Amino acid sequence: MESDESSDLDLSPRTELDDAESIRRELRKGRSRWVGVVGVLVVVALGFLVVQFLRDATLFFRNVDEAVAERDELGDRRFRLQGRVIPDTVEFVGDSVVFEIEHECAFASVRHVGDPPELFEKPWIPVVLEGSWEERDVELPTGTDDHQFVSDRMIVKHTNEYAAENSERVEVVVPADYFAECGIAADS
Repeated sequence: MESDESSDLDLSPRTELDDAESIRRELRKGRSRWVGVVGVLVVVALGFLVVQFLRDATLFFRNVDEAVAERDELGDRRFRLQGRVIPDTVEFVGDSVVFEIEHECAFASVRHVGDPPELFEKPWIPVVLEGSWEERDVELPTGTDDHQFVSDRMIVKHTNEYAAENSERVEVVVPADYFAECGIAADS
């Protein structure tokens, strides 16, 4: 006689475990998506920083005399221009300031858009400007010119540390007869 005990066993699949496993899988999938999204955002942010760093690192530097001599080659490319602000040429016009700078008897008219740094108005202050040439008729101490340097970033040099480390760059003190060889009287 066979017993009916085998018929009492429930051999149907356990759906509770399948549901729990399914939920775990969905949670893991959700986490994986967030990790992927965060990973992509980190890569994009790092890429942006690298591009900014390279852009700043490849921005070349010219003194006024070099920039004026190489104006055709520079065209409308961005670069850094260094010179000394000529006293009595500073004029605030709307949201910009127009002035002239000099280095080695070469002059350039500058239109800087934005607020200049605090020490900007000190006579003969050396400045580094970031921008590009723009065609525009301007008056300079040496006559008329057909280009103006338009900048949107200005750095005023004012520390003794900078002067000591970069003695070949523009000095802050202008000798009384400095512009005599340029044919212009210096009003310091």
